[in-house]
Amino acid sequence: MREQSRNDEDLGVRYLQMALQHGRAARVLLDGNQIEAPFWHCVGHALELSLKALLERQGYDEMDLMHLVNHHLHRAEQYYRARSPDSKLISDEASQLVRELSCYHARLDFRYPCLFPVVSLPEPAGAERVLDVHLTTLADHFGGLTRDRS
Repeated sequence: MREQSRNDEDLGVRYLQMALQHGRAARVLLDGNQIEAPFWHCVGHALELSLKALLERQGYDEMDLMHLVNHHLHRAEQYYRARSPDSKLISDEASQLVRELSCYHARLDFRYPCLFPVVSLPEPAGAERVLDVHLTTLADHFGGLTRDRS
């Protein structure tokens, strides 16, 4: 059986660090003009992890994040906004991206070729810009975590 969180006191930071890594991976895929399932998976997972970082700061524990939120982006945003309705940490643009990707991400559609959506997705460069601003905002909020863009 896997060990749960090694150190609960830094769980939110670890979620955000992983979100930043997925954001960097999305940028590499975009720069390589590889805009298929792996790009959208990285964008969706970066959003998921960043929202879980915010929820952890609100007092949700790892089991809450795994069971209540799971991979549902919009649900994670709703839980966050329920406790912090006036927060500006999630921009309108990031909220829109969350809504556009939420169902696909929750169903794991970006992980499997047979499930990859054939419907129109957001414009990739725009989605990556929104994600980058979102992650930068959260990194600053969490105390200036590294935002290496190389």
